[in-house]
Amino acid sequence: MSYTNTTTKTSTKTNPNTNPNTNPKTMGKITMVTWNDISETGVYVDTQYPRFYRVTDECLNSNGNPVIQCSNFTVAKISPNPSIPVGQIQTLCTTNNLPVAK
Repeated sequence: MSYTNTTTKTSTKTNPNTNPNTNPKTMGKITMVTWNDISETGVYVDTQYPRFYRVTDECLNSNGNPVIQCSNFTVAKISPNPSIPVGQIQTLCTTNNLPVAK
């Protein structure tokens, strides 16, 4: 799993009958999920600290969850392609009002 810096803060309305920690929230092309609920490859931006993660097929176990389990934190999926260049990641973060680490 690759680690690189970036940050995001976003708010969404949630259904009061659902658990916001387990259901993905979509805002335009951005999907908010918790780390342990990631089930697809892509680029995910941490919502609390300036970093982003490239999640490839090798990073997901046979159940489709991250191989590395940790304390749950919220991430924003900004791209389904984990191989996009850092410059494009920075542009996507800027376009979507997500802070970008230099």
